[in-house]
Amino acid sequence: MGPKTRFFLSGWVALLLGIGMATATAGVVPEAVVDRAAREGTVRVIVQLRVSTRPEGELGSPDAVASQRQAIAAAQSAVLKELAGTSYRVIRTYETIPFLALEVSLGALQALEESALVMGVEEDRLDSPQRTPNRPAADKGRAPAGENSCIPR
Repeated sequence: MGPKTRFFLSGWVALLLGIGMATATAGVVPEAVVDRAAREGTVRVIVQLRVSTRPEGELGSPDAVASQRQAIAAAQSAVLKELAGTSYRVIRTYETIPFLALEVSLGALQALEESALVMGVEEDRLDSPQRTPNRPAADKGRAPAGENSCIPR
């Protein structure tokens, strides 16, 4: 490798590291999640990983699908290694999407906040289903009154 190539590559590496560090400090853990962990000791979260993905149907080949899944698994593994020494429990890993479901302590939240591999953290909680404004129109004439139907008649 020549000096120009080495210089070019080192510039790209520095740029990518700088972007990763800037992104890692952008506040990926909401304050409400931190407050809940402080109050209750742990909190369940969904962690979005910084892995570029596309829907598997758009990837075009089994090799591309396998490669994307390997990238997701590698990112999951790397984030879990960053949590070493903190209190956490893996609730679920996902094979096809760049997310982790975890139960974490304050220390683990801090590690997630500092990780360049983490794009976002949200509390994992149950929400009640919402009735969309156009739902009555969708049901009109398709199901007897008081019944829901997902198959048109």
